[in-house]
Amino acid sequence: MPRASRMSGRDRRVRVRRAITLAVAIAALCLCAASMADAAHARWHRSFEDALAAAADSGKPIVVFAYISQPGGAYDFAHDGMLHETLVDEGVVAALQAFEPVLFDVRAPGNEAARRRLRVSPVVTTATGVVDVERVASYPITLFLDRRGDELFRRHGYLPPDGYRMQLQRSATLFEKRRAVTDQPDSAVARRELGRAYMEMDFAPDDAFYQAAVENLERALALDPNNLTGAKFDARVDLTILYLPDDPEQALTDLRGLQAEDAEGDRRFEIQYFTAVAQYVLEDMPGAIRTLERFETDDHASPWFDSPWTPQALGLLGHIRERVEAGG
Repeated sequence: MPRASRMSGRDRRVRVRRAITLAVAIAALCLCAASMADAAHARWHRSFEDALAAAADSGKPIVVFAYISQPGGAYDFAHDGMLHETLVDEGVVAALQAFEPVLFDVRAPGNEAARRRLRVSPVVTTATGVVDVERVASYPITLFLDRRGDELFRRHGYLPPDGYRMQLQRSATLFEKRRAVTDQPDSAVARRELGRAYMEMDFAPDDAFYQAAVENLERALALDPNNLTGAKFDARVDLTILYLPDDPEQALTDLRGLQAEDAEGDRRFEIQYFTAVAQYVLEDMPGAIRTLERFETDDHASPWFDSPWTPQALGLLGHIRERVEAGG
């Protein structure tokens, strides 16, 4: 499927992307389960070298939680909140089992070589010992590396338990799908699943993750031109969703066409949800409401009652109704 043409006007594109971000944020909030309160403890490696050695044996990717010991000042919560709340959350501990995790104090004297390799700073000037406040503000940092210790990406700052658990789970899936493509580079299904895994990550428009998603999905199309594996249809759906911010009018047309092709398929709920998103960003509030109202059912036998996309759809529906009632 050729990429939809970009809309003219930078302001228009920015406005549409902001609307998409809001819709996706509503979805993320609906996906987050309640935080599990029982404290637990992950099996953290105490050095980066130990994590590398363990990863060489297990084949697992590595996650590095880089923090500042005794940071002081206004940054206590970011560090203490993650060390003593987020990282001991039961769901986070379970998600960490997919990795070789290491707690990494960037100010520890013995970590010089690892600091250079990981490109993290001790954040203290050697001359005065004064903490560099601007650098401290970017900590803690979570680094995601493959089993060889090569960094794929990093995330800065505080995350609550639910958000951190989701980040770990999606990252573990990404590493798994990357390995599958390494093993089967000409598999349309593996390429489509990797493209989807990149889509699930928190990417900025046109950044490396966005480009990787597009490249793998387009490769899936090329590898399965007759949709023998089903990868072509799925890749078309995913690419349409990715291109929605560029041209929501074209995306709306494409989504309706895809829904007609496979009205009873597994993707129908997702397609319907993003059809409403396209209508939302095009300011067609009545149309978006009509599209979403099918999810609003008390019929437990209805497939829309508890589909994977029902929480997101109901969340967006509630938001749109509030806007309409407020005259927005």
